[in-house]
Amino acid sequence: MTVASDRPAENRDQHIADLRAALQRVIPLLSFSAGREAVTDPKHSALLSAAADNLTDILSRTAP
Repeated sequence: MTVASDRPAENRDQHIADLRAALQRVIPLLSFSAGREAVTDPKHSALLSAAADNLTDILSRTAP
């Protein structure tokens, strides 16, 4: 039987897992976009690549 006080923690854990999953799906998209922009807009490409690297670092530092 689940105690009512356990539910907020379970919900929080599920929300964190959902956010991590979303970030994991976004990283390859940012990297792909950075590659496509590399020739025509290197500055934008660098920003996209840096964002992907930053998210990867965040995920590795906050691994469950």
